Amino acid sequence: MSSDVAYLYLNVSPGATMNMFRHGYGDRQAVSYCTVVDDPTNPNIGGPISITQGDTYRHVDGTVARTWSVHNPTSSWFMVWVIETIDTF
Repeated sequence: MSSDVAYLYLNVSPGATMNMFRHGYGDRQAVSYCTVVDDPTNPNIGGPISITQGDTYRHVDGTVARTWSVHNPTSSWFMVWVIETIDTF
């Protein structure tokens, strides 16, 4: 199992939802995502950022793609890291 930073959204605006399509996974890889909210200029920042994993697609070449979205329901701007964990079986 390995974890890696998949994406860094520098500024997720208030009320915004950002959608992502990521491809190139193997057909025997389980993938999960989580978020880390960060702002180096404000160490007390926090908020209810949510991430939703969406659909999974299989390409004709056998690779797999996945969709996910990050939503910021607050009235503040946030820096959001999306961490990807892959387990190959």
